[in-house]
Amino acid sequence: MSTPDATEHQALVRAAQSALAASPARTLEFAHGGERYVAKREAQATRGVLSALLARWLARRVTGASLPMGALKLSAAASGVGFEARRLQALAAAGVRVPRLVHHGDGFLLMAHCGATVASLLAGWDRDTWRRELAALAAELGAFHRAGQWHGGAQIKNLTRMNGQTWRIDFEETFGELVPLAAAQAFDVVLFVNSISLRGPIDEDEARTLLPALLRAYFAANPDPQVRAVFARALRWAKVAAALSAPFRRLNFGGRQRNGAARLKLLADAIGGQLAPRGVQDVP
Repeated sequence: MSTPDATEHQALVRAAQSALAASPARTLEFAHGGERYVAKREAQATRGVLSALLARWLARRVTGASLPMGALKLSAAASGVGFEARRLQALAAAGVRVPRLVHHGDGFLLMAHCGATVASLLAGWDRDTWRRELAALAAELGAFHRAGQWHGGAQIKNLTRMNGQTWRIDFEETFGELVPLAAAQAFDVVLFVNSISLRGPIDEDEARTLLPALLRAYFAANPDPQVRAVFARALRWAKVAAALSAPFRRLNFGGRQRNGAARLKLLADAIGGQLAPRGVQDVP
């Protein structure tokens, strides 16, 4: 893909601005000059104070670091298109497959399109395919971490596939620069595994088999004792939270089942199994 000259670049930026003006979506795809692009607005809404305080309390106990409230609330002062643009450029320079940054400024990012998200592909995979593909993604995350990197948004909605390769998207979170690397990486693993559990075709029975397998694949690729140590510190709190949330595991709200409490229990069980002596021995 060739880099557009100044005139073509300005036309592309104007096309992105027109697409954003015509849609309320924060992130949207559009075509221009026979190529596909993604435009992403800067976040406007911040996280609630209560959720930010809870995250700050937990981070302090798991990592020993006290995070700024601005970062936890995803405020404009702590994050924005400039931060994400810098991360995209740094990761690309390190050889990580991320979208090509075309433009940043004017309150939005403009990037090359990098294929369909794994979250959207999951529903079309059969059991053998999702077990193989998700295990490969877990190993890729381990290799990514072993190279000294962290994502900050490692959910399968932020992984795309194009030409048989995986690409990483969405780098607006800043907390990874404020905590020890192992803590940021452990959080990546939690986000990745939790984004798979009870999603699409992954029911509870499948999750009890799949989640431990994904953790084994990850630790085989990144057998870092510091990441394990973060999980060991976090497991105590995860078990407490899972126990407290037990009454809510089968509840429906507004006719729709909420799976957060059930996912938390599955996650705690899978991590606990990997930290047990037998689980450690299973990892090459």
